This record gives sequence, structure tokens and C-alpha cells, in this order.
Amino acid sequence: MFNLLKKSGNQLFRYRGQLPLILVALAIIVMYSNPSVTFFSAFFEKKTIYILTILLVLFGHTIRAFAVGYRNMHTSGKNRDQQVAHKLNTLGMYSIVRHPLYVGNFFIWVGVFVWLGSGWFLIVGILFFTLLYFPIIQTENAFLESTFGQEYHIWAKKTPLILPNPLQYKKTNQPFSFKMVWKNEYPGIVSTLASIWFVSFLRLVFSEQKLTISIPLLLFALAIALFGFGSRYLKHKTNFFPRMG
Repeated sequence: MFNLLKKSGNQLFRYRGQLPLILVALAIIVMYSNPSVTFFSAFFEKKTIYILTILLVLFGHTIRAFAVGYRNMHTSGKNRDQQVAHKLNTLGMYSIVRHPLYVGNFFIWVGVFVWLGSGWFLIVGILFFTLLYFPIIQTENAFLESTFGQEYHIWAKKTPLILPNPLQYKKTNQPFSFKMVWKNEYPGIVSTLASIWFVSFLRLVFSEQKLTISIPLLLFALAIALFGFGSRYLKHKTNFFPRMG
């Protein structure tokens, strides 16, 4: 059973950035079936939904920014394809919660779900990410335990798994690196903005029942593209960002 969980956790870890695309298909169905009236519009004004979406998304990305901006190099904080950790993160965001990046992801996607406006989709989305991250977290915990042993046990015993405890915050000795955050987080920011744009675009198309786009949406798309391709250019064609990390 453990080997199966470990294998599934490793596979989910590798493709954790692509798996949420499953929700895109569901989003299209939701928007097509009910493009104008949303669950949240029955309780909140449109302006309130805007603000709630922005706050949730900003809160999630802020959590991720503080986790990435203060982390040590080659630690368990930001790996793409496999588990890598030469040092255990225990300070900064990692002193109040063991998996701050996943906590940040949760708030980001809840914000996108709120923008989508479907109550049942919000529930399905939360369930989806719970089932996605549970085996990943268990696999990461097992990896860190086998790598750091007693150091991990001491940290894990006093640090919450996914519910942050701000009262336990311990300042890190690492200086905050804005460039490190920009370098590592711009794909996620682009993904978030593109998701919000996609929902807005579908709502407009299905409401008008024709392929159309508004000037604000067009400008929003251009801004996303400029930020995304501009950041990619800086990362791969210049020395603007630090090489390590």
C-alpha cells in the first residue's frame, strides 16, 4: 500500500502543474450551461466577487512569494520534476506550515473557482486538489524523513502540516530575493491570470452566443502575454535573474 502511494505521489508530483487542466474541460461545460447567472451572484454584488477573487489570488501568491523568496538553494521548497533537498527548510514560511507552496496554491485556485461562480464547481475543485495533494504531501514527507531523519522529526512535530500557525514564525537568515520570486513564480502568475481571462472570455462568448472579445479582455490578454514572454526572455536570454535557484 505504501509503495503504491509513493509511486502515485511521485507521478502526481511530476505532473502537478498539468493535472489541473482537467478542470478546464469542466469549466467549459459549466460556463456553457450557465454563462450569466452564477452561484455567488445570488449572495454578493459583482464588485464584491471581483474583490474576493483578487484577495484570494493575491493572498495565495503572497504565501508562495515569501516561501520562495526566503528559501535556501537546493532545498525542498521549489522542485519541478523530482524530490530534491540538500537542506531542510525550517524557517520563514516553513516555520509556520510544512507545505506553504501548496497552501498558497489552494487559495489561488479557490479564488479562480469563485470567479467561475459555480457553487458545485467550487466543491469539486476543492475535492480535486485535496485528492491531488494528499499523496504528494505524503510522498514528500516520507522523502524528507528518510533524508533528514531526526531533524525532520523535530521540525514536523512542532510545525503544522497544512494549517499555518503564524505564532510560530521564525525569521530566516536568508535575505528576501524579489528576482528569485519573479524567476520562479512568473509561470504560475501567468497561469492564474490566464485562467481568470479564460473564464471571463467563455462567459462573454457563451452569453453573446458568438465568438467575440471585448477591448478590456483584449488588453488583459496582451498584458499577460507581455509579462509572460518578457519574463521568459529575461530568464533565458539575459543575466537579470540569479543563475542558481
